[in-house]
Amino acid sequence: MMKAARQDIILQILEKEKKIVASKLSERLKVSEDTVRRDLNELANQGLIRRVHSGAIRVGPAVTDFNVRQDLNINEKVKLAKKAVHLIKENSVILIDGGTTNYELVKQIPKDIKCTVVSNNIPILHLLSDYQNVEVIGLGGRLYKNSLVLIGAETIRELAAIRPDIYFMGVAHVDSEVGVTIPGLDECYTKQKMAEVSNEVAILVTEEKLETRSNFVVSSLKDITHIFTSKDI
Repeated sequence: MMKAARQDIILQILEKEKKIVASKLSERLKVSEDTVRRDLNELANQGLIRRVHSGAIRVGPAVTDFNVRQDLNINEKVKLAKKAVHLIKENSVILIDGGTTNYELVKQIPKDIKCTVVSNNIPILHLLSDYQNVEVIGLGGRLYKNSLVLIGAETIRELAAIRPDIYFMGVAHVDSEVGVTIPGLDECYTKQKMAEVSNEVAILVTEEKLETRSNFVVSSLKDITHIFTSKDI
């Protein structure tokens, strides 16, 4: 089998199975483990996969502007939001992180519900201005322009005075072994503080983010109270 054809097969397997182990892949392709490792390294250098110790995982969605991501996979995001909105209770305090899936979640909140929503995401805060019975609290901090969220030391300081009933964490990468990861350290620290002060934590994960990893670990999955994925819809 030619190298190009073999690497195409590797990408197809990875897209379907989300992670691959080099030793098992060599058996399936009937080539040596060294050959598989060279293929995986080449694909990783091209940015098509992400190498891990035993093999490889999918790269996951690219870091793009909020406005670009807003219309991607919209049907899946709406279905996840409808599945999770029941967690928002009357007279509760809800902390909602940034992210386009969380943005769709806010759209599902009943207009007549009475509650308090705390957020560090500019589009979500703007959207909530139309909810007459919802008390809206915006967190301060340094603006991360890609995600339109406020993060950093000031955000963390303000979070120390809040005890939300539930926190909807915005996620970029979710891996069954490592947990929730993210590309930026400041945003990682902010999310960790949000989870620390909240009674429960929920994540809504689109299919493209499953079994992908980034560089900074926010949380293990065992510390997440509610996990909603495409399998749930």
